[in-house]
Amino acid sequence: MRKLILPLLFLFATAALAQQPGCLWWGYHHADDVPENFLGISKPLVYEAAIHVSGAEAPTQGATISAVRLPFYNAEHIDSLTLWIASDLEQAPLVSIFAGKPQAGWNVISLSPIAVPAEGLYVGYTFKVTDLDGMSERPLIMCNEYSEGGLWLRIAGMKQYADWYNTKRYGSLAMQLEMQGPGFSEHAASVDAIRSNNVVANTSDSLQVMFSSYGTEAVSSLQYAYAFGNETFKGSYSLQKPLPRVYGIQAFATLPLQAPQATGRLPLSFQLTGLNDNGNTHALNTASADVLSLQRKAHHRTVMEEYTGTWCSACPRGFAGIARLKKAYPDDFIAVSVHVLNGDPMDVYYDYYYVMNATLFPSCRFDRGDLTDPYDGDFTDGHFHADLNFLAANAILAPADMSVEAQWTEGNLCNIQSTVDFVFDDDECRYSLAYVMIEDSLSGPDDDHKWHQMNSFSDPSMAYYTEDDMQQYVNAEGTMLHGVNYNDVVTTMSDVRGIDGSLSGPQRVGIPMTHSYQLQLPAISQNKANIHIVALLIDKQTKRIANAAICPVVTPEAVQSVAVSQQRREQRYDLQGRPADTQKGLLIVRQADGTVRKQFIH
Repeated sequence: MRKLILPLLFLFATAALAQQPGCLWWGYHHADDVPENFLGISKPLVYEAAIHVSGAEAPTQGATISAVRLPFYNAEHIDSLTLWIASDLEQAPLVSIFAGKPQAGWNVISLSPIAVPAEGLYVGYTFKVTDLDGMSERPLIMCNEYSEGGLWLRIAGMKQYADWYNTKRYGSLAMQLEMQGPGFSEHAASVDAIRSNNVVANTSDSLQVMFSSYGTEAVSSLQYAYAFGNETFKGSYSLQKPLPRVYGIQAFATLPLQAPQATGRLPLSFQLTGLNDNGNTHALNTASADVLSLQRKAHHRTVMEEYTGTWCSACPRGFAGIARLKKAYPDDFIAVSVHVLNGDPMDVYYDYYYVMNATLFPSCRFDRGDLTDPYDGDFTDGHFHADLNFLAANAILAPADMSVEAQWTEGNLCNIQSTVDFVFDDDECRYSLAYVMIEDSLSGPDDDHKWHQMNSFSDPSMAYYTEDDMQQYVNAEGTMLHGVNYNDVVTTMSDVRGIDGSLSGPQRVGIPMTHSYQLQLPAISQNKANIHIVALLIDKQTKRIANAAICPVVTPEAVQSVAVSQQRREQRYDLQGRPADTQKGLLIVRQADGTVRKQFIH
């Protein structure tokens, strides 16, 4: 057992110790919870692990340590816990405290304050694994910060770790030290990122801020200032729960924001000016972003691009997720089902490759945001959560209203015309259009196994999918579904990254832009009456879908009278004002009521 050299006062506990004034928890783990990140060797041996605390660099330079908290996820088979502090790993420790058997969670040990010298200190702990279970096989709790001083390890009985071994390969120990010193400020927080939804001019909105606290005072309120060009504002926000005193702890806040009176693409500058009505001493307390200030709110339709396959046994939950979103949000949700790979008869992998970027199936993106699951969303509990991802994407204000029309020609060509009505002015149009043809009720002969849908939900291990819309798959016989009608299937498309030149600036509020395009009826199609065209508005900078529209494809007979009427009340001109009925390119269209719009003839 290590020898106690300095006189000590210590307290062993499993709850969080009431911190001393002017102190915070410092370590490589910048959070208040015990992380679920485990390391071990699956043998009942004695572990010795430590971190190195620098005495030559801020913030620990000149600091003192008054307590240590050690994490265990499950301590049933852990014993003989000993905390120790040493100036050299090969020499006797300066401090050694035998604590005995730990408990699950944080185990806090307080001690008489010990100063961190210029050469630094090693703070470590020793414990014995008495038996093996799921947790004692990997008893060290780690975090994902990789540092030269984050993990020193010695395990008697293991050749590789018989001597002290320093590695950052596995991350850093999640232990934390209660510290105070000149390197720690009372009120300090950095601004890590800001994101503002597009705003409607002169209305109340919100600003999403990610920040990290480094102060020795718990954060209960934020004070901030922001500007849109020459328009400046101030605000204050109270956190629902004070942020604990943990060095580098990160938090997310949705702050009230007043939109500017001006419209257009505006630079937003933000500063976190104060904490708890005091100043903010952190140097990195500012951030900036571009925000679209819109004249009015446009109708936003959010697109789910789902990646699926008949060969994918987990993909039936995508059917259920899409059906549920269609029913709940019929006017705001559009689904396109991208079948790919492994002999799927509806495969469009090579046409969708450059935007798909998915290796898990089923998976999806809402408006080409982060990859998620079309039923589970970001959870794995067998319940429907994809609506949360949809609502987050749909809450982003669209930069334009959209509509699309489509009709068949005699040669099975689909003539498409889309209209984009922007709600802010910009001298440069930074958007392009793309088109996707989708078809419902595609099916194949029962003797062709490529059309059968693999289904893993009939396995008893998947019984935790208990919601009604999943029961047809949970209660199915066998692992293959027959007679499936596949809906929203992508059958052909333009360049889904956006068609070059499809929209060009300047864009002006009240002057819609139109674009014409053609798609050929694909060989996979089975019924023209089940076909729809989805028009996508692509942000060329972010690569995300900014808005969308959907329409059925009608026959020439159904639109003939409308087309004749439109010819009579519309006149087309080129950019020099000359009549241009058949010319291709960018045209100006003047209607009978005097309104004008731009049209691009492809």
